[in-house]
Formats: sequence, C-alpha cells, structure tokens
Amino acid sequence: MDLDNKVLKKAIGFLAPNDSSIFLRLGGSLCDFVRYDFPGSHYDECRDFSDPTNTTRVGYELGSGCLRTDRWDQLNGDIPGCTLIFGINALIGRTNSTCDADTNCHWESNDHPCCTEWSGNWNSSNTEALLRYTKTQDYSIYAFEFGNELIGESGIQAKLDADTYSTDFCVLKNLINDVWSGEETKPKVVGPDNNYSGDDQWYRDFTSLTFEKCGGPDVVTWHQYLLGAGVDSAADEKSRDPNVLDKQIKNGEGIKAAVYENTPEGETPPEIWMGEAGGAYNSGRPGVTDAFTSSFWYLDGFGILSENNEQTFCRQTLVGGNYGLLENTDEKNPNPDFFALALWQNLMGQDVMEVTRSDDGEDRNFRVYSHRSEEQLTFLLINLNNETSYEVELQAEGMERFKDFTVTAEGLSSQTIYLNGVELGLNGEGDFPNIMEMGVDAEGGSITIQPLTYGFYTFN
Repeated sequence: MDLDNKVLKKAIGFLAPNDSSIFLRLGGSLCDFVRYDFPGSHYDECRDFSDPTNTTRVGYELGSGCLRTDRWDQLNGDIPGCTLIFGINALIGRTNSTCDADTNCHWESNDHPCCTEWSGNWNSSNTEALLRYTKTQDYSIYAFEFGNELIGESGIQAKLDADTYSTDFCVLKNLINDVWSGEETKPKVVGPDNNYSGDDQWYRDFTSLTFEKCGGPDVVTWHQYLLGAGVDSAADEKSRDPNVLDKQIKNGEGIKAAVYENTPEGETPPEIWMGEAGGAYNSGRPGVTDAFTSSFWYLDGFGILSENNEQTFCRQTLVGGNYGLLENTDEKNPNPDFFALALWQNLMGQDVMEVTRSDDGEDRNFRVYSHRSEEQLTFLLINLNNETSYEVELQAEGMERFKDFTVTAEGLSSQTIYLNGVELGLNGEGDFPNIMEMGVDAEGGSITIQPLTYGFYTFN
C-alpha cells in the first residue's frame, strides 16, 4: 500500500474529527506468516509474499513474508489521526504436523486435522527484536495483538487450547513490560482475535488462566462475520434481517459474561473489543459489503456493542477486498460505509443513553440508539423494513430543535449515497465534504423514517 496516497491520508483524517484519533490495525491471517528483519534478529531469507501454496490454510508458506525496518519506519511515520495496532506472529517456534503430499490445506483444512495441528511453544526472540527497535525509535504503538484466529475449534490456521495460548500470551506481555520497564505508558497486549461462535468455555479458561499467569489480558478481542461467506447469495438479505443482526446481542453478551465472570474478585475486567468485522468473510461480497445495504448491519453493530460496553470496533478493512471502507483502487474512492462511520464518529458521543420506546422495542425492524457528548444528544434511527415508514416523535428533556442527517440511496446495491439529498463523495480536488454542515434544521422532534433508510438526529 502506498502510505503517501493523498486520499488515504485525507480519509484517515476525515474519520478522526476534532484532533481525535482512530486505530489502524495492521494484522489478519498473514500476520502469523511474517518474520521481522530487525537489528538483533537478522532474517537471511527476508522476502515478500510470492508463490502460493496448498500446504497451509492461508495459502502461503510459513515465514514467507518479511517486515523490514524501513517499512516499519514508514508505518510509524506521519499519518495524522492514526494510532497503530500491530498483529504479532504467534506461530514462530511451533511445528506444524506433516500432512500427506496431496493434502490441500488451503481449501480443505477442515477435512484434514493435520493442517491445523501444532506442537511446541512460541519463540519470542524475533518479536523481541521488533519490540526493542520500536522502543529505541520511540514509536508509539497502542497495542500488539497476539496472532490471528489461532484458537479453539473455530481457529483457522491453528486450534490452540487456552492453556497453550495463555502461556505464550503472557510471554509477550512480560516481554513488553520488560522492554518498556519504567515507562508510564506501554503498548497493550490483546487477544485472542478469533471468530466467536458461542465457545464460551475457551474464553472463560483463557481469562482465568491469563490472570493467574500474568495479571490478565489488557483487552479481549473477538471477530464476527454476520453475513456468512462472501460467496453466499443470501448475504444481501442477511444485512437487513433483524434476526441475523440480533445475533450480535447474544454473542456480545456471551463473551462479556465469559470474561467478566472469570475476572478475579478485586480485579478490573479487561476491555472487550470487536477486533474484526467485515460483514462477509473471504473478502466480502460485491454489491453488498461495498454498497449501501452494508451500512445497516454495520451501524447496528455499533449501537448494539456500545450498549454492551465494548470499547472499540475494528472494520475489516480500510482498503482491500470487497469490504473496504475505501475502494481497492488507485483512486481510493469512499464506499457507503465510510460515510456511515464518519457520521457516527462526528455525531455520536461516548456516553450511551438508555432509550425508552412506546412499543417497548417489539418491532425489531426499527432500531434506535442514542449517545451523548458534552455538546449534544444524538439518536440513530435505522429502518430495516422494505415497505413500512415510521412516524417517530423524539423527546429529549429540555431540547426541541435538532439537526437531521438522513442517508438514502437509489438502491440497496448502490455505491452512491445521499445525505439529505446531496450526493456524498470526493470533490474535484480530492477533498471530502464537510458533512457537519449538511444537517437540516428541524424542530419539534417529529420525523418520518422512510423504508430502508437510516439517519442521525442531533439535539444541541
């Protein structure tokens, strides 16, 4: 990726209003296949990902990627509004079981246990070189993730048990404590970054074991792909199906209970993050995860998980595949979810408010969320219904005037959206619109929400 791309830099700044910052997560499945060529741990075969293979689930040989100091320096350069989270290779030192020569682990790993069986412990020496270089350069990394989707029955490249993973997780945490010894702030250690499928016991064991071994994780992360595989033609309907979207409630509550109930008495529970979500896995689905319909599951996830006290939501991806916030082209044009996120960032405060509805929330096709900041109170209204409009009377004590930010499109698969009837996109100079000036003044709290639309309504 060209880190000097002007649109990319402007996009990150656009998503970080008022001198705030967003997390840029550098990770995913390939992070466990990358070695680090740094002082103190020279890697003789430092090369880029090239020839694909069927010997691994990811499709590349172990150690076939390499991160050099010059690229690390670039990543830690001047990207305004950006704070880094970096995925550490958690497979270094482990030995993969040997499969028969004709075994296709890339496409058939679930049929061949040898593809995901590992022995041995993590070797931290290569990572230590990366950490010590980072410290000497005074680079500010917010967090290091320990591997990607390597645990339990839902693991992709490995299926490590909680005892093995927690032991090596604590090796990384203790190493960071040593490298940043005496510092007031140090990088957080987060994990396990795995798809959550109701496997509560693994998370319960991981939480209790990590507290026992090294004082607990700083952050517990989980992944979710509500719409299924990108090849699934039903992904479109799933993006607006309230029964599918409500799975986020059950999953969020399940992982929260597993973590909180296994945090020792007197200890503060770790934060819980949505570590990765892109709608449909395996690069998304064209016309769905890069289109207007994607914003329904995306914004609904923000609302649900905020109510569950989750601190962070990482989108898969900023650029790449069919689920990027920006198109995977040289132009980097914004997709609809980019503006959905920008509106959330600008309008929804940090404090989650309790919403009382006249229907007690029985109509799951109509979603309501509310947040506030010091300056304003905002409602997010989402209409999932294909035909029904909703007449809504918003009531906020002591407030009557509000601004209306309603988003529509000509079709669910459209990549062009409109804010109060005005098309959103880059102008001729490659700049983003000032969306805060596009709200429409309204009074009285009465709103009509048209079918298949969403809107933010802000009281000052």
